[in-house]
Amino acid sequence: MKFFNSRYIFGLYNRTLWSIKNVRSSFSCHQFLVCHSYSSLATTTKGISSELLNNSGVRSFLNKLISEDYSESMSKPNVFALVSAIRSLKVDLQSLDEFEIEKEKDEEFGEQLQKEKKSHEEQLTLLELELLNSLVPNENFDCEDVMLEITAGVGGQEAMIFTQELFEMYNSFAHYKGWKSEVADYCHTEMGGIRHACLMLSGTDCYSLLQHEGGVHRVQRVPKTEKSGRIHTSTVTVAILPQPTELDVVINDRDLVIETKRASGAGGQHVNKTDSAIRMHHKPTGVIVECQTDRSQIKNRKIALQKLRAIIYKKQLEQQQSLTRSARKQQVGSSARSEKIRTYNFNQDRITDHRLTKSFHNLVGFLEGREYLDKVVIELQERAKQILFNEFIESISGQN
Repeated sequence: MKFFNSRYIFGLYNRTLWSIKNVRSSFSCHQFLVCHSYSSLATTTKGISSELLNNSGVRSFLNKLISEDYSESMSKPNVFALVSAIRSLKVDLQSLDEFEIEKEKDEEFGEQLQKEKKSHEEQLTLLELELLNSLVPNENFDCEDVMLEITAGVGGQEAMIFTQELFEMYNSFAHYKGWKSEVADYCHTEMGGIRHACLMLSGTDCYSLLQHEGGVHRVQRVPKTEKSGRIHTSTVTVAILPQPTELDVVINDRDLVIETKRASGAGGQHVNKTDSAIRMHHKPTGVIVECQTDRSQIKNRKIALQKLRAIIYKKQLEQQQSLTRSARKQQVGSSARSEKIRTYNFNQDRITDHRLTKSFHNLVGFLEGREYLDKVVIELQERAKQILFNEFIESISGQN
């Protein structure tokens, strides 16, 4: 739809014998078209304060961008369309200002003129906020394959039992989201629970949704073996590693030291009979991975290579993020390094997410890995976007 041009419509007023009443009629009709056209562009500014536009640094940044014929920022999605819409709207506002003198001749026309100006100014505010939102650097990586590692921390046997519960929660969450799930490693204990486990997940928005689950998960409850009723505190660490393709991370055979050994742990007669376990050392990075999940040495070698590639890729992403944030003078760090990101208190039936500073109840429902976990994951994603937006605003505010 072509954007409304006030100069054209009001030019008719000066060039014809139309009455002001007829001008008002045409004016009102086009007002609807303008609001509909511009508002369709501004859809993601919820929660962003218009007060930002009063910041001198932000205002200077926007004015410079809007006045330029072309800049690197305009290559980003929606930016060029938003800049064009803002320019057109500013022209319309200038045209409306030229008719300020006419409002004294007709009070009703003057009221309609003020309504139109207010509508245009509101649309301009929305579009400028949308433009700011579109310019925020995107640190989300388009990765649909993820390696999720869960490891028991402090707390002994109780930590291992909770590790298994979290493993089942994330596996259930993968099915809830319709993702593919494959167990790549599962080291259980004879007394119950698991020391370490690894899931290979694949699906839409897999990494973007799970990336904030990385960190230390703390559990507080009375163990079944505790006779005095004393509450124990244990921890489990979760790591979310984006799984790259072979094109993303190239690993040369000459850089690998591969050792085979006999598998240990439960497994029947096959254990300690064949050299099926794999230990892989990547010399350039010093990364070492092991795998004894399968009875086949070939399968274990394939899984170990996948884990190695994911760890190296994660390191590369962290280095890239660190350089990007340093260049923008922003804080380095992510929730993946944060300790105690979430606490599960069984006695109080409460889950507390320390990044959201919120508590939720129905712990059993949360551990089922369905809508309760999904709600928290989405809130964390929105929080991360807000942090990036605030950092971006801070960076451009200091440029003035």
